[in-house]
Amino acid sequence: MAAPEASAKAYSPATLARICAKEKELETGRKELQVLRANVEQSVERARQVLRLRHELEQQRQRIEERRQLVEQQARRVEEASGMSESSDNQTAADHKQEDGQDIVQRIKRLAVTLRQDRIILEDLRAMLARQRAHVASVLAFVYPVELGDDGWTICGLRLVHADDIHGWLASEETAAALGMVAVVVDYVAQSMGVPARYPVIPRGSRSVVVNPGSTPAQTAPLFMLRAGDRPRLRGAIRLVATDIEQLLGMFGIDDIDRHQILPNLTQLLLAVENSSFAQ
Repeated sequence: MAAPEASAKAYSPATLARICAKEKELETGRKELQVLRANVEQSVERARQVLRLRHELEQQRQRIEERRQLVEQQARRVEEASGMSESSDNQTAADHKQEDGQDIVQRIKRLAVTLRQDRIILEDLRAMLARQRAHVASVLAFVYPVELGDDGWTICGLRLVHADDIHGWLASEETAAALGMVAVVVDYVAQSMGVPARYPVIPRGSRSVVVNPGSTPAQTAPLFMLRAGDRPRLRGAIRLVATDIEQLLGMFGIDDIDRHQILPNLTQLLLAVENSSFAQ
């Protein structure tokens, strides 16, 4: 009976209070980790949907490219026929001026009809591509929703805080996951518009990177922070992604933006892509 009493007396009330507080902190951290894990699982499912969309978009782009090549071939044939008509006019003007002149007029009329048809086809292709871009933007906005809540702007419920405000492993992973989703959206928008981003992003979930081709040799900057020493590199990588978003917004004539507001600018970009389909 003496041994248990001695063991119980080994912990003072202050020590027991600290142990209880530590257990509460561990329980809180466990719950936060479960929430983060659930968000990551949702992001994985959304990524699968985006992959399916990417496959459909690639098939649509191939069909549009085949149609465009066909239109270009028709345009070349029209140009060749137009050149032949001019050559024929020069050669036969002295002998059969009136007959050949009438024939050339008829041929030019037929060529004019063909050109009008080709222009209509090109306009239809432009409108089709704009609608496809708008569809991609709407799906991205659904899969990666950007919202303004009590804690500020979030993407899929994850906060994207400034590099200098990241403290702790959970905050670091949350920001890395949010930046990975931003990288996916920027990459898809750039591809759907056929525009190479100034600083290409390589989406890899919470371990995404951005390429700086201006450096010699080209270097990659991480969109995540594994230790405190990575903070300057993360800060620079976020600036590069913000520049990409600004570049894409500039294509729609949107120049007056705050580069530091990444998530609001991302929402504005998706809305611009969707609205562009109505202008076609």
